[in-house]
Amino acid sequence: MDRRTARLLNGVLALCCLALVFAAVYPFTTVDPHSKKPVDERFTVPESDDYRATGAIVADSETALEFEGAVTADGGRYLHIDEGDVRTEHFQASSGDPVYSRIVVEDDGSTDRRREQIQSDTDRELLRESRTDDVVTFIVKQETNDLADKVSGAASVVVRSLYVIRYEREADTSQDVTVYKPKNGWYEGVEPYHITGTTGKVQTVGDTTAVRSATVTWDQTRPAGTYAELALVRLTADAPKTFDISFEFKSGETTVTRPAWVTEVRTGAEAGQSRNSS
Repeated sequence: MDRRTARLLNGVLALCCLALVFAAVYPFTTVDPHSKKPVDERFTVPESDDYRATGAIVADSETALEFEGAVTADGGRYLHIDEGDVRTEHFQASSGDPVYSRIVVEDDGSTDRRREQIQSDTDRELLRESRTDDVVTFIVKQETNDLADKVSGAASVVVRSLYVIRYEREADTSQDVTVYKPKNGWYEGVEPYHITGTTGKVQTVGDTTAVRSATVTWDQTRPAGTYAELALVRLTADAPKTFDISFEFKSGETTVTRPAWVTEVRTGAEAGQSRNSS
């Protein structure tokens, strides 16, 4: 073998070694999350004048957000939101009526600031405040347009949490529902991240992007732009983090029942007005 051929072979071997090292450090391909799709192709909350919706975002078995909401065609609205340390329940008899809210707060030292925020808001009236152990409850009356906007807003927060990863549409779908499956992969973002352990599915209404139901789980390691970074983060931090997203939307005739605490506070307010007028 002459010297020129030997140099050529050594160069090829060096390139092969470099390629192997590069492959061991950097992933071959990255995947675009659902958020990179055009706006008209992203998942949305269905539109309906009469519906009930529920949903939850859970990270490492801790609830970040859980909600239940209902909107009726005749005007009744209801919304319950659980954010862990704060639980809020809203009721509106019709779109033009006041919204009554019960805010239950774990007393972490912020209750004074929350009370001041309520009292400084000219659209809100603090009707009652009570304390039990380390929990403070505020009952608030607010003049507002339509609680339905808050219901759809809570639903949108859960649906948009699905945008973090990519989904592939299943070929075998019915006319009533389209099924999407979540995908593992390396993702680009503000900082790169790695998704594994995806399970579940998203179901949309017919051939639309309106989500009828979703039950999706994935494990996320962040930051993770290379295999080396992935290994380091998993070794030195509490990673990966497991996310569980659930959502259900049922359109059609539904009812909203006035909570007992709303009846109590309204009865008490009316009784107070009667005494003051006598």
